[in-house]
Amino acid sequence: MRGAVARLDLLAYAEVIHYTALSLILIVGAYLRLTALARQSLWFDEIDVVVRAQRPLSVVLHTFVAPGENGPFYNILLALWIRVAGISETAVRFPSAVAGVLAIPLIYLLGRRLAGSTTGLLAAGLLAISPYHVWYSQEAKMYAIVVLLALASSLALVEALETDRARWWLVYVAATSLMFYNHVATVLVFAAQCLYVLASYRAWRGRERGWLASVGLLTLPYLPIALWALKVISGQVPTWQPHARFWDAMQIFAIKFAINRYDMTTQIRAALLYAGLAGLGLVVLALKRRRQRWWLLLALLTAVPVVGLWLVSLRQSVFADRYAMVALPAYLILVAAALAWLIRSRLLWPLGLLALTFLLIFAWEPLRDVNRTHSEQKEDWRAAYLWIADRAEPGDVLLIDPGYMLTTYSYFVQRDPELAAQQPLPVPTITPRFDQAALARFLREQAGGATRFWLVESPDRVSGEDPQGVLRAWLAAHGQPSDRLRVNGALVVLYQLAAPPAAPSG
Repeated sequence: MRGAVARLDLLAYAEVIHYTALSLILIVGAYLRLTALARQSLWFDEIDVVVRAQRPLSVVLHTFVAPGENGPFYNILLALWIRVAGISETAVRFPSAVAGVLAIPLIYLLGRRLAGSTTGLLAAGLLAISPYHVWYSQEAKMYAIVVLLALASSLALVEALETDRARWWLVYVAATSLMFYNHVATVLVFAAQCLYVLASYRAWRGRERGWLASVGLLTLPYLPIALWALKVISGQVPTWQPHARFWDAMQIFAIKFAINRYDMTTQIRAALLYAGLAGLGLVVLALKRRRQRWWLLLALLTAVPVVGLWLVSLRQSVFADRYAMVALPAYLILVAAALAWLIRSRLLWPLGLLALTFLLIFAWEPLRDVNRTHSEQKEDWRAAYLWIADRAEPGDVLLIDPGYMLTTYSYFVQRDPELAAQQPLPVPTITPRFDQAALARFLREQAGGATRFWLVESPDRVSGEDPQGVLRAWLAAHGQPSDRLRVNGALVVLYQLAAPPAAPSG
C-alpha cells in the first residue's frame, strides 16, 4: 500500500515538473515573440501588405479572387486589425507574434499525441527557441499564422482518425480551409496528410467515410487557389525567386530549420546536428511499430512541403524557403523524439543531454545576434525616410526606384507628416526605349521646375528595373550628389541640379 502511494506521489510530482516546464517554455516563447517588435524597421514586403490592407474593405475582399494573392485571408485579418490597432511596427506585427506563441502549445499537443509527453514537451521547447520561427513571428506577414493553422489541421486530422467524431472532422475542414487561404503553398501539407491516410488505410478502416467527406468539403474552397496555382505552374504568372538545385535547396532548409542564419561554420554544425537527430527520431518512432504509423505522418509532413516546393520550382521558379515553413513543426517533433529516446536511455542519456546543450547554444547565438540585435537586419526604410524628413525642403522630388516601392513612402508619410511636403515620383521600368531623352521628358512632365531630387533606391532590386543604370547616369550628368545615406537595403542620395530638367536639344 505504501509503495503504491509512493508511486502515485512520484507520478504527481513528475506531472507538476512536466507542466511547470511547459509553462516556462510558453513564457520564454512569448517573451521572444511579443517583445522588441519595433526594434527592426518594416521591410518592403511588410510595408506593401500594410499599405494594401489600408484600402477600402471592399477592395481588400477582392483579394480572395485576385490572382497573385498568396494570403487573402491574412490580408482581411490585417485590414480589420489595423483599423483598430493602427499601423505602427508593433501593431502590424502583433497578430503574427500571437500566432507564434499559440503554435507552441499546439506542437506540444501534436508531439504528445504522436510520440509521447516527453517528446511533446521537447518539441514545444525547440519551437519556442527556434530562431526561424521567432523571426517570422515578428514579421507582418502570414507565415506564423500558416504554421499555426498547419499544426491545427494536422492535430485535428489525428484526433478525427482516432475518434471518428464529426466535430474533429469539421475542425479539420475549417483549419485546412483557412490554411489554404493563408498561403497557396499549404496545399502541400494537405497532400502529405492525404498520402499518409492512403498509405496507412488499414489502420483506419471504418474512418473512410469521414475522411472522404472532409476531402470533398475541402475541394470547393480550394478551387480558386488551385486555379491560381495552375497559372503559376504553367508559367502564366511571372515570378522572381531564383532557381535552386535539389542539394542546395535541402541545405537551405536544413540551415533555416535549425538556426535560420548565422556564420557559416555554426550554420553547418547546427544543420548537421538537427538533421542527424531528426533521422534518429524517425528511426526510433518507426521501430515502435505502432498501428497508426505516426512516424510516416511526421516524415511526410516534413518531406512533402520541402520536396514538393522544389519540384514545383522545376516548372516555375517559386522557391522561397519560407513557403515550406509549414514543415518545421514535424521536423522539430522528430528531433524531439530522438532527444527523448536518448535522455531516457540508461546508457546514452549523457549523449542526449550533450545534444540538448548544443541545441540550446546553437539557438542562443542567432537569437542574441540576429533576432534580438539592435543592428539592422531588415531593410531599414524607417531610417532612410527619417533622414530625408530631417533634410528635405518643400518641393523636393523623391525619385522612388524601383517605382513599385512607392508604398514605402505611402507608409512613412503617415508616420512622419513632414514627408508630405515632398513630391514622390515612382520611377518606371527603364527599357531600351526609355533612354535618357525619354527620362528627361518624364522628369520634366512630372517634376516641373524642381532642381532637388532625392534618389530613394533599393540597391537589391534596381538592377532588374534599370539594368543599364540610365537614371543614375542622367542624374550624374545633370547634377551633383550633395548628401548620401546607405542603410541596410536602402540608398538615399540628394542630387542638386543646375537647372530643371529640360527638353533634349535637337
